[in-house]
Amino acid sequence: MTAEAWFETEEFLSGLLCPPDPDLARALHVSEQADLPAINISPLQGKQVSFLAKMVGARRILEVGSLAGYSALWLAKTLPQDGCMVTIENNPLHAVIAADNIKAAGFDDRVEVRLGNASEQLALLVAEKVEPFDFFFIDADEHNNVTYFESCLQLSRPGSVIVFDNVVRSGEVRNLGTSNGAVRATQRLLELVGGSDRVDGVVFQTVGKRGHDGMLAVRIC
Repeated sequence: MTAEAWFETEEFLSGLLCPPDPDLARALHVSEQADLPAINISPLQGKQVSFLAKMVGARRILEVGSLAGYSALWLAKTLPQDGCMVTIENNPLHAVIAADNIKAAGFDDRVEVRLGNASEQLALLVAEKVEPFDFFFIDADEHNNVTYFESCLQLSRPGSVIVFDNVVRSGEVRNLGTSNGAVRATQRLLELVGGSDRVDGVVFQTVGKRGHDGMLAVRIC
């Protein structure tokens, strides 16, 4: 199949399975107007991640990488009335836009945007001894995937699910001799997951408007 076929198929599926949502549309529009990088997950990927969170019955969600709050909104809409979510963003402008989009959608009462270095913020959550999270979505700098994974383990419980985006990278993940630091970190993450008795994981490969990629889903045993 060609990249054009991937794009058209994703558009077709999104049209059938992702009903129009004014909150999500607004977040994308604001992101574009603010000239933020167009690296947010696609609507179909947003539905996939939120679907997994629903399957887990997540009441507490943690996200790393807010951007404009698009994926956070997908996840926030799965929360029960007494649920809560923390999303971490390192870029001050992105954090402000994400917080504004979350507030405009009416979820600022249950979604906290934390500004700061993700590794440091995760360490703070560990130090605060917060209640374990049920679902994690990691969509940030892949160079720190191992650090994020180790922190998520400390913030999880048996049955929690951790999802990492962008783990296939057009198949580059299979290149063991790569000099790409992000790919090497993802390879190390996959090795840790595959070699651990504490977790079980699988990669869902995806194709679409963003090409060939995939998500790693990890369940805490």
